[in-house]
Amino acid sequence: MIDLVQHLTKAGSSVKLAAQIEALVREGRIPPESLLPPVRTVAKALNVSPGTAAAAYKALRAQGVVTSDRRRGTRVLPRPSQREFTDTPAPPGALDLQIANPDPAFLPDLKKIFASIRPKSDRYGGTHLDPDLSARMRSNFEADGIDGSNLVVLSGAIAGIYRALRACCGPGDKVAVEDPGFNEHHASVRAQAMIPVPVAIDDEGMLPQSLAAALRSGARAVVLCPRFQSPTGSALTKTRAASLRAVLAGHPDVAVLADDYGSLLADTPYHDCFGKGRARFLVVRSFNKTIAPDLRVAVAAADAETCDRLRREQWLSDGWVSGYLQRVAAAALASRSVQATLGKACKTYSARREALLTALADRGIAARGATGLNVWIPVAGEADVVRGLLDRGFCVRAGARYRLQSPPAIRVTTTELEPEQAIRLADALRAVVAERPTGRGP
Repeated sequence: MIDLVQHLTKAGSSVKLAAQIEALVREGRIPPESLLPPVRTVAKALNVSPGTAAAAYKALRAQGVVTSDRRRGTRVLPRPSQREFTDTPAPPGALDLQIANPDPAFLPDLKKIFASIRPKSDRYGGTHLDPDLSARMRSNFEADGIDGSNLVVLSGAIAGIYRALRACCGPGDKVAVEDPGFNEHHASVRAQAMIPVPVAIDDEGMLPQSLAAALRSGARAVVLCPRFQSPTGSALTKTRAASLRAVLAGHPDVAVLADDYGSLLADTPYHDCFGKGRARFLVVRSFNKTIAPDLRVAVAAADAETCDRLRREQWLSDGWVSGYLQRVAAAALASRSVQATLGKACKTYSARREALLTALADRGIAARGATGLNVWIPVAGEADVVRGLLDRGFCVRAGARYRLQSPPAIRVTTTELEPEQAIRLADALRAVVAERPTGRGP
């Protein structure tokens, strides 16, 4: 137990006491996982009432600085990661394969849709949920067996996961996440002083035994991509989804949050992994990656309580997603030309991904990419491989930002990678690996 009192000056109020402790944590003078002394010990040493000390600890819990339980006492939570992963500016002539942007050639032309829609809302109040978009997305969800009774419109899939975590969990709670998994999911957990618990995955999604271990450790929520997973491209199969449902059936109070951001481009079906009647769930589907990155529209189906909390929080922050943009999204769903473009995009993205996987396999290089916009390639040392490929004209991402406990790898985005470029990339990677067989890590 840390000797907290030696760091503190006399504090006449709970607000000042909480501020002093938070400053010590922020400065690193009280490290993460430190056990703080009991309330009465602090109160006696500082000559304040136990109520004042208790109120300070309560404020720190609310701010995500500490967590408390009867058996373990009050301990300091890890600070949200401040590490920034920056992409390398692609030098002239280099092929930038770092960011999973859609190919502009396969983004639908929305000019006619924009021209045909006029803003309607000139009043506050109401649900701010476009009825056409609501009806179409309700049918979209229910076609996959997802309860579409409660919908909320958000600015993106990440916003849905972030806010649903806050609605279902609190500071200090454990959250099961994919490893390797989408870095923004990991960041959403850490940013709210929650604790990510890694769950191993393969091409079919989370491994049941690894998820079971995370739930036994006390995870209050599970965050996953049911298909189109970033960075590995994993997608739940019918068999794997059934196995995960069996694991989750023993934990009915755990919230399951599914980021189905790529549903409009997916080349594999949606498979439910949590079953009907779960108390807390959310499935979010986005238009941003598929229709236009700047559209900023996503729709989530959730249980009634989670949906209500998301709506109330949204009202107190950004209010609502523009009804105009919602009508654009609804019109895109109804447009035959838009759907035709998405169909071409789906086939092209799959072909480009498979071209790289084939080129790598022909050279004896193992890689993963069952679905999605990326290929995940295990390597001995990420930094050396990234640098070696950059020297040969290819900018790729080190996998460190996506990993918790899983081994090193690189992520290559294939959305704009032509087949002949895939062959050159595979040749370059083989040469880099031959030069640096052991490699240097991130």
